[in-house]
Amino acid sequence: MSFGDPDRPRAMSTETPRAHHQPRVEIRSAQPYAAITGRASTEAEFRAVVDRGMPAVFRWAEARGLTPTGAPFLRYLVVDETTVPEDGPPPAEFECGVPLAEVPDGDDEVHGGVLPEGRWIVTLHRGGYSGLGRAHGVVHEWAAEEGTVVERRPAEGGTAFGGNVEHFRIGPFDEPDPWKWETDVAYLLRPDAPD
Repeated sequence: MSFGDPDRPRAMSTETPRAHHQPRVEIRSAQPYAAITGRASTEAEFRAVVDRGMPAVFRWAEARGLTPTGAPFLRYLVVDETTVPEDGPPPAEFECGVPLAEVPDGDDEVHGGVLPEGRWIVTLHRGGYSGLGRAHGVVHEWAAEEGTVVERRPAEGGTAFGGNVEHFRIGPFDEPDPWKWETDVAYLLRPDAPD
């Protein structure tokens, strides 16, 4: 099964997004990683990049004797928030990443990076990826209600985030049944954001 399986369930459950997703704030340490950067403006482009990029990063790390230290992830670098579809990923520049113990030396295809340390808003999404947009929305609503601020700034092509990550705790590489997938949606808070 590919990351972007078009036959995946279209919804997680009949629960409201807020009942299903319970945001919380976590203090996270810096996390080194290896990644491939991609850009997509349609769901088909997004699937193609992820289906090629994620296995390529794993192969690259394995060929160098580097062992992943956690779940693979997507890090959204710049998101065009003006054209977010109701279902599916927004137009974005993003990374397909694998966490490692140290930042690796990159090459022409794969580069090293670090997810920043700090306070992150995190919510767990269970089920197919079609519901991830709702999870992102819940995080933004919760942040506004709590009076806290996500690390973001205007950028060419949309909004650049200090940290906007989907960690695939259980996904298609681990479990064929999309109803059993688990994804952490996490956003870095500004250092001066209220507690």
